[in-house]
Amino acid sequence: MDKELHILLAHLGRSALLALIMAAPVALLYADIQWLGDSVGEWSLVELTQLGFLVATVLAFARVARARPDERGFAVLAAGFFASMLIRELDAVWDLLFRGLWSIMVAGVAAGSLGYALRHRQSTLAAIARFLRSRASTVMTIGLVLLLIYSRLFGMTALWEGLLADNYVRVFKNAAEECTELLGYTLVMASALTYAAQRLRERRKALAGGRVQAPQDYAHARTRLPR
Repeated sequence: MDKELHILLAHLGRSALLALIMAAPVALLYADIQWLGDSVGEWSLVELTQLGFLVATVLAFARVARARPDERGFAVLAAGFFASMLIRELDAVWDLLFRGLWSIMVAGVAAGSLGYALRHRQSTLAAIARFLRSRASTVMTIGLVLLLIYSRLFGMTALWEGLLADNYVRVFKNAAEECTELLGYTLVMASALTYAAQRLRERRKALAGGRVQAPQDYAHARTRLPR
């Protein structure tokens, strides 16, 4: 009975967390429109939250790369991928320096992370396979599909022009597209943080186990020494 109740409560907890995740983008869009009077522009709450979630995703994989040498190739590759997305999202800032700077920066980050992963391809492939076997990879895949495919299709100008006809205003399309993108970024960040926490927790347990085992091994060795 206790086991079944625990399973039920755990499922309800996960469902509540998922509901909050799904509601967050809409809540931020509502705040932009109703409280801030913003039209989901470059510096809206929705856009800034997207950037914040991307930064958190990059830092999560960077933390894995630092703490787990066996995961480093994959973590560097993932951090480089999401760092490239972050640079692209900030293209308006880089264009203040000179137009097209973001593309040069993305090329540099992509080349560096890919080059590192290729130099350690065996451990990189093993780490990628380990990630793909985890639950976090499913959430990551859904988030990336929402972000890179669904939001682009849902935000097609022709779709909204056909729907609204003479009443078409670009802000409607932008709001729908950016809100969907934020949902994708939310799932991506949740996946990255979950996976990073799991891998770091496993490392701490392994290190703690090593510290506990070492005195036991030493004591066992002493009992075997000739007297």
